Amino acid sequence: MYGNTRKSVFISGSAYEYGSFGDEGRDFIRELSKTLLKKGFTIISGFGYGVGNYVVEGALQEIYLEQGERMVDRLKVYPFPAQASFIEQIQECYRDDMIAQAEIAIFLFGNKLEDISVREADGMIKEFEIARHRKARLIAVGASGYVSAKLWRDVVNSYDEYFDNRENFGLYKRLGDPDAPPKELIDTILEIAAS
Repeated sequence: MYGNTRKSVFISGSAYEYGSFGDEGRDFIRELSKTLLKKGFTIISGFGYGVGNYVVEGALQEIYLEQGERMVDRLKVYPFPAQASFIEQIQECYRDDMIAQAEIAIFLFGNKLEDISVREADGMIKEFEIARHRKARLIAVGASGYVSAKLWRDVVNSYDEYFDNRENFGLYKRLGDPDAPPKELIDTILEIAAS
C-alpha cells in the first residue's frame, strides 16, 4: 500500500456491450462506484472502455455532490494508453503499479470490439493475475458476463486455491446469478469487500 488508510478498491473492466444488463450496465457501474465511496473505500480505475467513465461519473457525483470531499483523496484514475504500439512490458509495469495500490480488486464485464467482433478483454485476465499475485481480495462479478463470468467460475470452482477459508463462499456464488438485481449484486460485493 502507498500510505492510504482507507481500503482501496481497483475496478477492472471494459465493456463494448453490457450483455444481460443492457443499458442498465452503466447505472450498475455508477451505483457500485457511489456505494463503495459511501462505505469509505477509495477507488482506483484504469478507465477501461465502457466502464471507467461510469466509475468516474458515479464517484464524482458522490464525492462532490454528496460528501463534499476532494477527489484526489477518494478516486485515482490511470487511463490506459490507447496506442497499439505500447510495449507489452510497459503495459505490465503500468498495470502492476496501479493494482499494487489496492487491497481489493473487482472485475466487471470484460469484452471489447476487435476486428468487427465482440471479444474477450485479455487485459482483464492479466489484471486478475496481477491482483492475485499481489494478494488482493478478488471479486469477479460473474453476473456481468464475458471475462468476468469466466474468472468467477474459476474462483468458485477452485475456491480453496484462492482463499484460506470458505467463510464467503456463499457470497461469491451469488455474484454469478445473472438474474440477481443490480442492488443485490452491489450489496454482495460490499459484504465481501468489507469482510
